[in-house]
Amino acid sequence: MSGCRVFIGRLSPHARERDVEKFFKGYGRIKEINLKNGFGFVEFEDHRDADDAVYELNGKELCSERVTIEHARNRRGRGRFGGGRFPTRFSYRQPHGSGSSRYGPPLRTEYRIIVENLSSRVSWQKPDI
Repeated sequence: MSGCRVFIGRLSPHARERDVEKFFKGYGRIKEINLKNGFGFVEFEDHRDADDAVYELNGKELCSERVTIEHARNRRGRGRFGGGRFPTRFSYRQPHGSGSSRYGPPLRTEYRIIVENLSSRVSWQKPDI
């Protein structure tokens, strides 16, 4: 039987593979750990182990960050730039040899923007560029 992938969101940039391994210890045999900048994936051999991990570990702290643990979506539509979850226009490629990104993923802050005095003919949902 094939394994089941689990998505780790809000992952600390300081988290290492061994930290993730310890975090999921006791939830079954892990096939693969794949860490990205701010998120990652863990693949279990048994889907029931993945179910248990999602149920019990979602919202727990890993490396001083409260992480989200969810079942990963299918690996469909992966194009040349990684694709998958976001359309191509949001994808980017890092230059070769640049190492990890200097900045992490975007974070929600308390700052907001207020736009006033727009024409009634303007749509904020779809700007014409």
